[in-house]
Amino acid sequence: GDRSKRPHAQANPDAYVHIVERRGDGIVISGAKAIVTGGPYMHELLVMPCRAMTAADADYAVCCAVPVDAPGLTQVARPAGRPGEAAASFSNRFGQSTSVCLFDRVFVPWERVFLAGEWRHSEELTYAYATHHRHTCIAARAGYGDLLIGAGTLMTEANGLDTGHAHGLREAMTDLIKIVEGFYACGVAASVYATQEAGGIAMPDTVFSNIGKLLLATQIYDMQRLAHEVSGGLIVTLPGPDEDHNPATAGRISEVLTARSDVPYEKRIAVARFIEDLTASYQAGWYSVISLHGGGSPAAMKKEIFRRYPLADRVELLENLLDRGMLSDSRCRIAIGRQPGRCCAEGCKPDN
Repeated sequence: GDRSKRPHAQANPDAYVHIVERRGDGIVISGAKAIVTGGPYMHELLVMPCRAMTAADADYAVCCAVPVDAPGLTQVARPAGRPGEAAASFSNRFGQSTSVCLFDRVFVPWERVFLAGEWRHSEELTYAYATHHRHTCIAARAGYGDLLIGAGTLMTEANGLDTGHAHGLREAMTDLIKIVEGFYACGVAASVYATQEAGGIAMPDTVFSNIGKLLLATQIYDMQRLAHEVSGGLIVTLPGPDEDHNPATAGRISEVLTARSDVPYEKRIAVARFIEDLTASYQAGWYSVISLHGGGSPAAMKKEIFRRYPLADRVELLENLLDRGMLSDSRCRIAIGRQPGRCCAEGCKPDN
């Protein structure tokens, strides 16, 4: 819908899923969910609020489980990856389908309803969902980064170069590794510092989850650029797979496009097409956009980082240092907090 308006103020009330009828045995919902990853091959959909609601949005504060074959539910989907395309060496086998889910007076029994108008809880649901989603996005894109690192290394070797001696390529590969392992480290930290919720569910650390997702969202394009840099232009100028079996040209192409004598032409083009599929195709654009906006836009993550970061603790730390006069004491070379073991075995006490 119109992003400048709240759910209840939309010109089309079905821009958001909402309750249209309450019955003794359940609720009836209508509306649309526009970006549902994996929707066509799920057993059930978990319908949730996608933002904090107000009292005026109460009918839109709905959370429930809906089977994909529920009467009144229609999914409009696109294929997963690039099935059937010979050049898509990765995405012709692996991919995700997304759908637009249209709810037209879909009945949901009460035992499958978790929220029905209790708008004050919508923010907490959205927060919990977003934190988990952003945490899992980190792992997903780290795997994508691993593929780029491996493929970039193989492509460099197939081109006859050695990253150990080619300074520019080594620097580009190091930058790629830094990006991938940088946001992955945030994902690990979010797991290490997870907290257990009242229901027994582990909640990843919010700040680390959002920082990791923000890093990958804004650096996904740098990851692809660096893969292009180390791989060379062959990844998009290489003739298509049909030419591999063209009797008039296949033999000549395989001769002139072989770089190292110990790396067969077939191996070189296989890696080149793999990188093209991941970084310079329709599927590559899909990876970019879904990385940028999946789980929320960068603006949403920045907002959450600033909201959840313990600024008060940092202020208290500085105030404690100033109260002790440490900043003016030339003998002090480090800033110490009050955690046990930082400055002594017992830890600092407020009175000393």
